[in-house]
Amino acid sequence: MHTLANPHRQAYNQAMSHYQSNSPALWEALLPSPHSNSHKYSRGYVLIQGGYPVTGAARLAALAAARSGAGITAIAVPAAALAIYASQLLSIMAKPYASTLDLYALIHDPRIGAFLIGPGAGASKETRETTLTMLQTAKPVVIDADALTAFARKSDSLKKAILGQCVLTPHDGEFEKLFGLQPADQLPERIAQALVAARQTNAIILLKGANTIIAAPDERVIVNERAPATLATAGAGDVLAGLITGLLAQGMPAFEAAAAAVWLHSTAAELHGIGLIAEDLPGLIPAAWRQLTP
Repeated sequence: MHTLANPHRQAYNQAMSHYQSNSPALWEALLPSPHSNSHKYSRGYVLIQGGYPVTGAARLAALAAARSGAGITAIAVPAAALAIYASQLLSIMAKPYASTLDLYALIHDPRIGAFLIGPGAGASKETRETTLTMLQTAKPVVIDADALTAFARKSDSLKKAILGQCVLTPHDGEFEKLFGLQPADQLPERIAQALVAARQTNAIILLKGANTIIAAPDERVIVNERAPATLATAGAGDVLAGLITGLLAQGMPAFEAAAAAVWLHSTAAELHGIGLIAEDLPGLIPAAWRQLTP
């Protein structure tokens, strides 16, 4: 097990003195809701970087973003993959690009409210550069999966690039690659490590696991202690990333959006039970939402 150095020990003591268990009481008042004069753009526009040849991850994330209430959800897809995406999507828009300039033009659409990059994107230089371009807009960005690995040992460059709200969603392996630190086994030390990472990057860190930790640079910490084991299935993390992005696009603050998304994600899995696959989760989000106090 990793032993905390002195700076981490200070974070450990701070974390254990005030962390909170995830509960709707912490964020429910900030959840977005449509009103009588809402339209699709006012309800939030999500743009997701689509991968190729891995295409399912971005589609799962897009469905979750739409189910979170976002008015428009679009996937930027390489032109070569357009037929694959378009044949599988109805309300989700597939926006093709043939060059980097085309992609960056999509990113700079002023109507976009939040970005997601990583699911199926590939841990490449191109993914890293696209992530930086999204961050330069100063709009909320969720960085997940391959986009985290693309910054392996480069967390300092992320901090320099982050101009707006940002959520990083690593599992243990991605956390180790990004920060060069193996996550501890015990919850107190994991919390301390997540807090240190949040300060290093000036981002919300969502460290996934049996107890998912949401840590903020200002030392706020929420721990979700109720995730069912059925969420250990391929694609579940992509759904979670899409949920967070959808809530961000609707104006929810990043720390609370991450906590709310984790709660809804866990509740959706509980409602399904045994036999859960990632494709089941987006359709269960409305039922999970109905579990909240009216």
